[in-house]
Amino acid sequence: MIFSQDIFSQISDSNGLMIFTKFDQFLKEVLKLPTAVFEGPSFGYTEHSVRTCFPQQKKIMLNMFLDTLMADPPPQCLVWLPLMHRLAHVENVFHPVECSYCRCESMMGFRYRCQQCHNYQLCQNCFWRGHANGPHSNQHQMKEHSSWKSPAKKLSHAISKSLGCVPSREPPRPVFPEQPEKPLDLAHILVAAAWEHWLYILTCLTERFVFFCSMALLLPFHSDLTVKLME
Repeated sequence: MIFSQDIFSQISDSNGLMIFTKFDQFLKEVLKLPTAVFEGPSFGYTEHSVRTCFPQQKKIMLNMFLDTLMADPPPQCLVWLPLMHRLAHVENVFHPVECSYCRCESMMGFRYRCQQCHNYQLCQNCFWRGHANGPHSNQHQMKEHSSWKSPAKKLSHAISKSLGCVPSREPPRPVFPEQPEKPLDLAHILVAAAWEHWLYILTCLTERFVFFCSMALLLPFHSDLTVKLME
């Protein structure tokens, strides 16, 4: 959220209104990432990219900008961005659970649990490769987990929820004041250092994006599979 505010401070004017030409330049830079991994036809930059994000609005302020970037689903050209965020977020998440296929004693990253087979769980590598054994089928409904909760914690949460101690809905997104954000002072940043940092980030994100795309290509039989995200 703070990162998005910083972005808006760089592409808005002194009245807190987004400058479309600056947002257009921002999209050109951001959409170089999917283009670099040959996803340009789906997510690459076009002259209509800005209007696909804000098709009707003429005056865009901070909260409208944040709502658009955080929408579900987001604009077509930025559909891949939440996925990249999720991949980075769960990269080091540890699950003390054995994979039902490869028998690895624990998992890192995403964990997938079958909704039909009792206690059948797959690590992300086995799930993305379409591995299955025993009574489990690739057509079974799976639930995606991005965190680990012990059985005791799950029971405690269920009891608290039944007693009304836990809100059933997600908390509303914060609403920020519409006064102009003070732009970050980037004058002290050396151009060479900035480019080096950007290239490092681009390389890391590209590696993750390529890996995910390669895994997705190995799963043509998962097209009818429903995967639910568990918060």
